[in-house]
Amino acid sequence: MRRALRGYRAYVRAAVAIRLQYRITIFASAAVTLLWILLVTRVWSAAYQGRDTVAGLSRESTVVYLTLASLQAIVINSPLMWIMAARVRSGEVVFDISRPLGYPGQMLALQAGTSVTQIAVTLLVVPLAGLIGGLSGPAGLAAGLLYPVALLLGWMLNGLLSLLIGLTAFWTVENTGIAVLYRFVAAFLAGASVPLVFFPAPLRAVADALPFRYIVYQPAAIYIGQVNGPAARDGFVVAAGWIVLLSGLTALVWRQAYRRTVVHGG
Repeated sequence: MRRALRGYRAYVRAAVAIRLQYRITIFASAAVTLLWILLVTRVWSAAYQGRDTVAGLSRESTVVYLTLASLQAIVINSPLMWIMAARVRSGEVVFDISRPLGYPGQMLALQAGTSVTQIAVTLLVVPLAGLIGGLSGPAGLAAGLLYPVALLLGWMLNGLLSLLIGLTAFWTVENTGIAVLYRFVAAFLAGASVPLVFFPAPLRAVADALPFRYIVYQPAAIYIGQVNGPAARDGFVVAAGWIVLLSGLTALVWRQAYRRTVVHGG
């Protein structure tokens, strides 16, 4: 067990080192995020047109939600889908699966290392994001304590979902179309650009039935006080249930992908 943990920690450190080699890309991505915050918060501020609240959210709360959701994307977004597909195409995946560490664990460790770097970048741009968009403190002590828990659950969910999409490369080799479609659908149903409280009832029911809401909406809604008390607790239970379910599904899909790789010689 200790040996495996050391191996995964090595993957995390390697991911940090690799990510830091592309500093220009990192800061360019942060600049794009800041521009997106500027645009989306201005559009939603204009949409309120002098009204105090819409669907139970004040203009200020909506702006904070959208700013926070955009910053969360820097931390949570996962490159696993493209990394896995590239390694399948190049044949490097053969070296990955020959290592004593489990392949899904290797990929999640790489994602953890990437997130460490992205957290550092997020902390640097938070002051600018607050000026460009709008940020305030959490709705209360409970919100401040529950927010990082919700964010961690969202990170785990997104990592598992990205891993599942990445595993499709073992069948398709090129999964760019699937990955782009996933990113679009996941971002929309997670409430990244439109808070779920503004969704029409049928679409809200779909979003509530899927795990995406726990990636973006749940953490940000807890922070601004839109979700609290029993609703926050129940959300944690459901998110944890999705993590268990997706972990099992990932194991099943990986088993089939591994057999396919061995049978076809990589």
